Amino acid sequence: VSHKTPQVYRAAFARHGAGADRSMMVGNSLKSDVLPALEAGAWAVHVPHALTWALEHAEAPTNAARFRSIPDLEQLPTLVHQLRELP
Repeated sequence: VSHKTPQVYRAAFARHGAGADRSMMVGNSLKSDVLPALEAGAWAVHVPHALTWALEHAEAPTNAARFRSIPDLEQLPTLVHQLRELP
């Protein structure tokens, strides 16, 4: 989609999965990928990239329980496994 909002994420997660609370967004933009997904109620994983458009910069929501950051996609399977083990 061209404009990612919490409403767009909720609709996509409901249509293609089990809802936002059982979904995850993985992306390189805090502003467009991570923050709206968190607001929708999903897990959100930030994979930083050295070349990020200036308009996509935002503060990392480090206090959000469903936020994680990994250095590269190679770490994603381990993270998903760890999250599945949470109560």
